[in-house]
Formats: sequence, structure tokens, C-alpha cells
Amino acid sequence: MTVPALVIGNKNYSSWSLRPWLLLKHLGVDFQEISVALHAPDTTTRITRYSPSGRVPVLLDGDLRIWESLAIGEYLAERHP
Repeated sequence: MTVPALVIGNKNYSSWSLRPWLLLKHLGVDFQEISVALHAPDTTTRITRYSPSGRVPVLLDGDLRIWESLAIGEYLAERHP
């Protein structure tokens, strides 16, 4: 089984990114953290490599790409009851 990856923005600037990060930690799920600096010139390019919406956070789990913190939370709650 592959380890999921969470693509997030700066935790101190993006509370939306922090929410699924905290949930993954709380659930004890091993995951890879991919951090994208939100104020860098190439931010949009880097985020769109992972997220169809062009926003963070996005959870990569196998072939799945789940964006928006609420959708990520629902997915994690179903996978790790």
C-alpha cells in the first residue's frame, strides 16, 4: 500500500491546509507532506501539478486526488473510522 501525500500551503498562512494535516496526525496516518510556498513566483504552477482546482490542500492517495479540506476530512473519516 502506498503512503498518501498531502499537498499543503504554508501552515502559518493557510488554515485550510492545516485542517487535513491535523486530522491525519490525529488519526495516526503515515503520510508524506508536500509543502508549497504560497508567496513564491511559481506557486500556481507547482499547485496545479497536483490539484485540478489549482488550490491547496489536496490529498493524493494512489490514483485519487481529493481537494478541499472538507472533502479530504470526509474521505479520511471513511477510510480510518
